[in-house]
Amino acid sequence: MIQKFEYKGRKNKLFASLLCLLAMLLLGNWLQTSSSAEAGAPIPPEEFADDYYKVYGTPNLTLSLERSNVYQGETTSLFLTLTNRGRITAFEVNEEPGANRREEILAAQREQELEKQRTIAQDVSVKLVAANDSALDIKRAVSFPGIIREGQTSTRLDFPVEVYKNTPPGIYQLYAQVNYSYQRDVAVKGDEDRPESPDVFYWYDNLQQTIPLTIKVERKSGAEFEVQKICPSSLKAGSKDNVVQITVKNVGGDTARDLVARLRPESGLYVSVDESPIPALAPGNESQLYYKLDVSKDAVPGKKYQIKMLFEFSDSRRDDLTDTEYAYISIEPQSSSDLLLAVLLAAMVAGGLIVFLKQRSKS
Repeated sequence: MIQKFEYKGRKNKLFASLLCLLAMLLLGNWLQTSSSAEAGAPIPPEEFADDYYKVYGTPNLTLSLERSNVYQGETTSLFLTLTNRGRITAFEVNEEPGANRREEILAAQREQELEKQRTIAQDVSVKLVAANDSALDIKRAVSFPGIIREGQTSTRLDFPVEVYKNTPPGIYQLYAQVNYSYQRDVAVKGDEDRPESPDVFYWYDNLQQTIPLTIKVERKSGAEFEVQKICPSSLKAGSKDNVVQITVKNVGGDTARDLVARLRPESGLYVSVDESPIPALAPGNESQLYYKLDVSKDAVPGKKYQIKMLFEFSDSRRDDLTDTEYAYISIEPQSSSDLLLAVLLAAMVAGGLIVFLKQRSKS
């Protein structure tokens, strides 16, 4: 009995080892199959395993930029259009419908017609990205043209942009990230009870295209202005009729003609005379502009106040040009004598008010 028991135990151990080895082989085969499936094309759903036709081709979107040059400091729009140049590249027969099966013949005809929709780009979205976002600001970066059929061009897509004033002239790279879905496959299954109304199955997939494009940033005028100095560099809080001299230099390569420079100061400064016309300012030349400024008594001592200079002028190529530059001026606290005068004035007003009230009470 003991010998029989040991023999059975050995048989059980051998059987268990074989089962373990078989499980490991099956697991390895499953992992290999899973890995190859992930690395290759997606496994089609069951309905598409033996449909009638196999079609190849996808949408192919190309981009056109309406305007490829912009100016420094300009707020404008870039207009894009997309054209679908996709096409069907191959058509294979997977399975012939039965010669005497009306439901299969009608299903195959319906499938062949629907397969033509493979090249339609659906749910199209376009995101515009600047490679150098310090050069310009894309105010609205995404547009949705919807459906674009084969051979069709989308409507104009509007992307408002602001080109920074200090962006150096040159060529800048943009990218249009285009996302869309398309009909990867369609399967039609006939039903002999209703051959005119077969079952239709759609399989959609997503695609992305990144389309590069370039824009050229130009300077609108050959004349360019730079503030050299401001004199005086500081004003007293509460002061009036201050004469301020601002020296401006033309650092560009063209002569500015009929130049008018107006001041638009930060709140707390007020301009009583804000125009200083210059008939012509040649490249490399300087000119002194004079203005009268008042300072609010509530201006913050020690703070640097910004003065925006708005230039209106013409150059050798264009009229009615504008440009901006900035100057800065500090605010000094009111002097002790000014404060003493204000205190004395307040005391005099208070004293006069007291005398007036006493006389009124006697009467």
